[in-house]
Amino acid sequence: MKRENILVPKPRSNFISVQCNQCEEKITVFTHTTTDIVCKACGEVIAVKSGSKAKILGKLLGTLDQ
Repeated sequence: MKRENILVPKPRSNFISVQCNQCEEKITVFTHTTTDIVCKACGEVIAVKSGSKAKILGKLLGTLDQ
């Protein structure tokens, strides 16, 4: 098989931009986070860890593509 025909798999995880519900501050979060993410300004929980993808409690603004 030629090198040009080999497909590179895309990752299932990426970075997302999340807005806090209380103070509306924007934060960049990893989708498969291993810790709870707290807003730096008001202290509200924005993302809660789980076994795989994090549960996003704030407003999802979009993904950050490379």
